[in-house]
Amino acid sequence: MKNVVAVVLAAGESTRMNSSLSKLLHRIGSNFLVEFPVRACVEAGVGKIIMVVGHQAEKVKEVIKEKCDYVYQEKRLGTGDALRRAAPLISDFEGELLVLPGDAPFVTSSVLKNLVNYHRERKPSATILTATLSDPGSYGRIIRNGYQSVRKIVEKKNATFEQLKIKEINSGIYCFDTKKILPVLPLLTPDKVSGEIYLTDIFEFLYERGERVEAFVAPDPRIAIGINTPQDLEKAINFFIENN
Repeated sequence: MKNVVAVVLAAGESTRMNSSLSKLLHRIGSNFLVEFPVRACVEAGVGKIIMVVGHQAEKVKEVIKEKCDYVYQEKRLGTGDALRRAAPLISDFEGELLVLPGDAPFVTSSVLKNLVNYHRERKPSATILTATLSDPGSYGRIIRNGYQSVRKIVEKKNATFEQLKIKEINSGIYCFDTKKILPVLPLLTPDKVSGEIYLTDIFEFLYERGERVEAFVAPDPRIAIGINTPQDLEKAINFFIENN
């Protein structure tokens, strides 16, 4: 894992939390939400961790301190743009690139190790950590081709009636072949409605260029849980209490 670099995306404004405080600075147990993915990377032995910060950046950096190198995303233009900001720090990197959201309270070091090992064994350009949920809710759906590779991720708002029936969802945690993804990042274009650049578009870009994208299904679907609303946070806190 020393040959792995991780980028934690922690710049968003958390508008759906209805709070003046960034969601990453809310607590689950004794830890801030942003500490969980960083701790998983540290415990997995990741060689370098880069955090993309923006909203309430100084407060986030006070929590994480020297565990990460930092990149500032001045304008919050989406996850694709956030990873672009980190690209200069990994341009000479030869190993695997992990990308994690800052709101992944149940990701573990063992899952990250297994994801990287799966990626190394299968050798695709990208591997998505997915989960199968009985109620996929607002999560992006995993669209596979006839050979079980991943063709793209479709967000709920853009999904057809048939696609909404899909139970396999995107966790927002990815493992990339660094040399394959960096040339594609500049090709991502802003969404026509929001103006944001979504990292999830990268998988269809890769697929259309003949690159293979695979999915590694999380053994416990709760690993894929993210925090976007006060209700999500409450559920995560209750789950944490029940299991500690």
